[in-house]
Amino acid sequence: MGKISESLLFRKFRAFLNRHLGPSSLPGEGIQYWRERIFHYFSLAVIFFGVALYLYYGLFFLLSEQHEFLAFSTIIFVTSLFALSVPRIPLRFKVGWVLFILYLTGSFLLFMGPHTNIGMLFLFACSIMAVTMSGAATGLWYTLFHAITLTAVGFYWFSGSVVHADPPDVSLHTYVNLSISFMVLNTVTLAPLTSLLNGMMFSIKKERRYQRILRKEQEDLVLARQKAEESDKLKTAFLSNMSHEIRTPMNAILGFSNLLSHKSINESEKGEFVDLIRHNANNLMSLVEDIIDISKMESGQFEVRNAPCQIHQILTEVKSTYEEELYRKGSSSVKIYLKEGLSDEKLQILTDAERLKKVLSNLVSNAIKFTDKGYVEFGYSLNNEQEMLFYVKDTGIGLPEGTEELIFNRFFKCSNNDDKLYGGTGIGLTIARHLVRYMGGDIWVEPRTNVGTTFCFTIPFQKIVSPANEKMKLWPTAKVNWEGRTFLIAEDEEDNFRYLEVALSLFNASLIWARDGREAVEVIKKIKQIDLVLMDIKMPLMDGYTATRAIKKILPKIPVIAQTAYAMQGERAQAIEAGCDEYISKPVNYNTLIEIIQRFVPGKLEETVRQPD
Repeated sequence: MGKISESLLFRKFRAFLNRHLGPSSLPGEGIQYWRERIFHYFSLAVIFFGVALYLYYGLFFLLSEQHEFLAFSTIIFVTSLFALSVPRIPLRFKVGWVLFILYLTGSFLLFMGPHTNIGMLFLFACSIMAVTMSGAATGLWYTLFHAITLTAVGFYWFSGSVVHADPPDVSLHTYVNLSISFMVLNTVTLAPLTSLLNGMMFSIKKERRYQRILRKEQEDLVLARQKAEESDKLKTAFLSNMSHEIRTPMNAILGFSNLLSHKSINESEKGEFVDLIRHNANNLMSLVEDIIDISKMESGQFEVRNAPCQIHQILTEVKSTYEEELYRKGSSSVKIYLKEGLSDEKLQILTDAERLKKVLSNLVSNAIKFTDKGYVEFGYSLNNEQEMLFYVKDTGIGLPEGTEELIFNRFFKCSNNDDKLYGGTGIGLTIARHLVRYMGGDIWVEPRTNVGTTFCFTIPFQKIVSPANEKMKLWPTAKVNWEGRTFLIAEDEEDNFRYLEVALSLFNASLIWARDGREAVEVIKKIKQIDLVLMDIKMPLMDGYTATRAIKKILPKIPVIAQTAYAMQGERAQAIEAGCDEYISKPVNYNTLIEIIQRFVPGKLEETVRQPD
C-alpha cells in the first residue's frame, strides 16, 4: 500500500512539474515557446524578489529621508510590474525591460556599497537572462558591460578620489577577488549554456523542418488520395458508360450478322441489316477513336495537321450526316439548320479539316441527343480578319446551373431530365475543348438562356487564295481494273487478309499472301514481278518496318503501303522513315484503300453500273 502511495505521490509530483515547468497546452512550439516559458517563471522570480527588495530599500530610503532614491526605486518597481503583467506588450520589449532592470538594480546595489554580493548576483542573473532570452551576442555584450561596471564601481569606492561617509562592506583585495571570481563564473557558466542553447535551437529547427516536410508530405498524400478516389469514381463511371456504349453497337452488329444467314430473311431486309451493321460499326469505330484521341491528348502525343480545306463543304457534310441520322431514327420533330457566315461557297481556310469536323460533329450530336423537339442550328461568322466564330445552338433541355465548366471535364455527364436516360461516354466535350485549343482557339458555353444551350468556339482564320486540291473520287462512276497486276499482302491475321483478298479481287488483281515479314522478304527475292506491297506492321518473326527495309534493298522502286492498327503519334513518320511510301490505319476504309493503290499502281478506269457501298 505504501509503495502504491509513494508511486502515486511521485506521479502527482511529476505531473505537477510537467504541467508547470514542462510542455503544456499553451500555443507555440520551438525555441520561442521555451523562451516564453522560461521568461514566465523568470519574471515571477523577479517580481517576488523585486517586491522584497523594494520593501526593504523603500523603507531604508524613507527612514534615511533619501526621497529621490525612493522615487527612483518606486518608478522602477511600478513600471516593471506593469511591463510584466500586461499580456499585450511584446515579449521582446518585456525581455529588454527586465534585462535593463536587472542590470540597473545590480549596478545600484554595487554603488550603494553594503550589498556587493547581492549586486553581483543581479548582474549574474542579467547575463543568464540575456543569453537565454536573446542569444549569445546579447549575453556577450552584457558580460562586457558587467566588466566595465565592476571596474567603475572599484574606481568609485577605492580610488580615493571620492570621499565616502559609509565605506563598502569589503576591502579592495576582497572586491578584486570577488570581481575576478564573478567574471570567471560568469564566463564559465555562459559558455556551456550558450553551446547548449545553440544545440537546442539547431535540434528544434531541424525538427520543425522535418515536421514541415512531414506535414507537406501528409498534405500531398491526402490530396493525392482525394484525387485518386475522385479519379477512381470517374473511371468506374467511365468504364460503366463505356461498357454500355460498346455493347450497344456490338449487340446490333452481332445480332444482325447472325440474322443475315437466316433463310427466311429476304434481300430487302438483308440490305437493311447491312446498313445497320455498317452504321453501328461506324459508331463503334468513332468510340474507339475518341478513346485513342483522349489518350493522345493526355500523354502529349497529339498533333494537328493544317491543310487547305473548303469550310462550306465540311459544314454541309456535317449537316448531311446528322440529317441522315435523324431520318434513320424516324425523328421528324427536330430540324437541322446551317447558317453560313460568307456567301463564297468555295471559301478555303488553313486548318485541320478532320479535327474541325470532329468538333462540329461532337457538338451537333450532343445538341441532337438533348433536343426532343425544335431545332439545332449551327454555323459560323467572322469575328475579325484573324478569327472565325462557330456556334451550335439547340432548343433542348439546357444545362443545369453551375455546370458550364464541369461539362468539359472528363467523364462528366449531366441531365435535367431524370425520366430519360441519355447515352454517351462523357468525353465528347472534353475532346472538343482539347481539339479547339490545339487548333489555336477556345470553346465555351453562352450564358444560360430560357431555352436550350449554345456552344461557341473560335479558330484562327487563315484564308487560302489558291484552289484546293480535290481528292480523286473513284465512286460511284468508275471501276478500277488491275488485271495483270500482282500485289503482295503481308498480313499475319487470316481474317484481315480475307477482307483484302475479297476487296481487291473485285478489281481483277492477283494476290500473294505472306504470313509474316520474313516470308514477305523471301517472296520478293523469288518473285520480282510484284507491283505493290501491302505491309502490316505488327507481325511475328519480322515486323513490317524491318521487312520494308529489306524489301527496299532488293527492289528500291516497289511501292510499299503500311497498314497498322496502331494510331499513335509518330507511326506515320516511322513508317515513312522505314521506307514505306504511304500509310493507312486499320480498320482499312474500302474507298481510301482503292484510291491509295490507284495512285501508285494506275489501273484502267471502267464505267460500271454497280456501285459498291
